[in-house]
Amino acid sequence: MIGRAAGQRLRPVLAGGFALLAACSGQAAAPTIGADDFKLINRLTWGANAREAAAIQRLGAAGWTERQLTSAAAPAVLPPAIQATIDAMPIARQPMGQLAVEMETLRRSAPRTASVDDRLGVRRAYTERMKDYTYQSIDRSLLRDIYSPDQLREQMTWFWFNHFNVRISHLLLAVMVTDYEEKTIRPRALGKFCDLVNATLRHPAMLIYLNNTANTAARGNENYARELMELHTMGVGSGYTQQDVQQLAKVRTGAGVDITTWPPAPAPRGGVRDGLFVYDPAKHDGSARMLLGQRLQKHGLEGIDEATGILCRQPATAQRIAFQIAQYFVGDAPPPKLVASMAETYRGSDGDITAILRTMIAAPEFKASLGTLYKDPQHYVLSALRLAFADRTIADARPAGSMLNELGQGRFVRLTPDGYPLDAASWNASGQLATRFSIAGRMAGGMPRLFGDAGDAPAARQVPDLKGAVAAGLYPDLAPATREALGSAAPGREWNTLFLSSPEFMRR
Repeated sequence: MIGRAAGQRLRPVLAGGFALLAACSGQAAAPTIGADDFKLINRLTWGANAREAAAIQRLGAAGWTERQLTSAAAPAVLPPAIQATIDAMPIARQPMGQLAVEMETLRRSAPRTASVDDRLGVRRAYTERMKDYTYQSIDRSLLRDIYSPDQLREQMTWFWFNHFNVRISHLLLAVMVTDYEEKTIRPRALGKFCDLVNATLRHPAMLIYLNNTANTAARGNENYARELMELHTMGVGSGYTQQDVQQLAKVRTGAGVDITTWPPAPAPRGGVRDGLFVYDPAKHDGSARMLLGQRLQKHGLEGIDEATGILCRQPATAQRIAFQIAQYFVGDAPPPKLVASMAETYRGSDGDITAILRTMIAAPEFKASLGTLYKDPQHYVLSALRLAFADRTIADARPAGSMLNELGQGRFVRLTPDGYPLDAASWNASGQLATRFSIAGRMAGGMPRLFGDAGDAPAARQVPDLKGAVAAGLYPDLAPATREALGSAAPGREWNTLFLSSPEFMRR
């Protein structure tokens, strides 16, 4: 908690924060080493810090941006201690399929004839292991976001995970979600959109989450087909019909998951098996031949890919994906001219995500928007962690995950398949801001539990020097009222709390 005097100094800053909820704009440029460069960093990363400032000074704005756009060419090099932390996680050391089979075997290990105590013991063991895997999945994801130099790829990984959302608490997804993010989403986050859709279509996490495991010739299930058209590609009201949903559901029959043996059993006759994914022709309904007025030429698994290609190349899909990317990076109501230009790039490049981002970044509307967007919870928490602790080695990211949960945007726990909303109005209510002020006070003091292994006593408290970071040129556009409040604050925790509560820190 901060003292009464600090609270009085904070009042004009808080007033500015509540005014920011109504309109996140009007910031003044500052003649530092780069107000423009700072704003560019703050938009294309999870949050500006000294490391990124040094990189943009070394490479120049154009060179730094190009490096972010081309980062998918090679794996990101994390700090050795962070990479060692990730590598030590059991969820990173075993294949996802092996973990899933182990957990399913454990869940079924107590037969109905077992005693109540035995069944409860198995349930407790299963629950505890799943909880541990959940923590590992979240920690791994957050550590990459905080420390990876490939910040644009990390933002787009979150963006696409949110677009192709799965919920971690659903069945076995706690042991699948890391693989889904790491091997399906991240490698394709800056690639071709259709490749990304096809990869999610075959991942066990998505097949289980949207019930395609129950979609067979004998008993169809339209859930995945509907979400594929409504959420993943074309969007509501884009021209598809219920008949198209039914046809697409039939196309997708036979694509499922087998969590019975590891290593995987042989593929079914005429089918395909890849890890836990299995395509079984015996469960496939081959009667579907039309989709969106186009006759399908292929059958089986190739027919699934053909149908996906038709969806990805619809003008409605190009428009929708362009709008969502622009909304995320430019503003809640992105200029129609910019969206049209990005959609044209989508169509001309066959859905090349990097090309779409290039079109957006080169547009004057993008530059004009820098520094005006209200941070959603992910950006708020991660930008604070990157600014305060990028030079320290976080060993236990669970406190960070807890803060995201408090703010209503926890990792991998969105209840519905539509993902979290991207507009500011969903995150700028007064209750949300009050929670941010509480979190600011915690982060301002150093958060020692971030720096000890899970279960250890807290590490020594080390209050971050945010005042020094601002003095070095980060967050150069502080308003007079904010500077006045900070000028009378005691160095250390009080100053940090005021700064992390300021309306300027809430913008990106």
